[in-house]
Amino acid sequence: MNYLEDSIRNLYSRLNIVTPTELTVENIADQLNIEIMYWDEPSQAFSNDDVIFIFLNRSLVQSEEFCHELGHVLLHAGDQMYMDPLFVEYQEIKANNFALHAAVPTTMLMELNLPSNYFEAVSVIQDTFSVSPEFACRRLNHFINNHLHTLTNAQKAV
Repeated sequence: MNYLEDSIRNLYSRLNIVTPTELTVENIADQLNIEIMYWDEPSQAFSNDDVIFIFLNRSLVQSEEFCHELGHVLLHAGDQMYMDPLFVEYQEIKANNFALHAAVPTTMLMELNLPSNYFEAVSVIQDTFSVSPEFACRRLNHFINNHLHTLTNAQKAV
């Protein structure tokens, strides 16, 4: 596992989140003392004194949006309104990557008995983690690209 995967595993372990059904916006936000608000504008996060707010666009997939904004909360500082556009783009890439791993943690993904058919595997991920088909597809591709050698070596050992 890489640093991000370990960090998310440690975070969820600290929050006593061990199954996909516990990966809810409300559960994670409550345990991290994050205030969640729903609105029709683009999702965003900000903090005011010691309170962290995440505003989620109610028309988008909540788990994906929340995990993206949680990535900003945990990984970034500052106001993007005053940042160089290239740095904002960098932060968005990092938050997108964080969201992939936080919404569909590697440890939980490895515990699934995924079908060998790619599209069936995407469907299992989508249903298990309450993410969109596109998000499930991106996460499965990322998982295959980063863990295929581990899976191949495990199969050879059997």
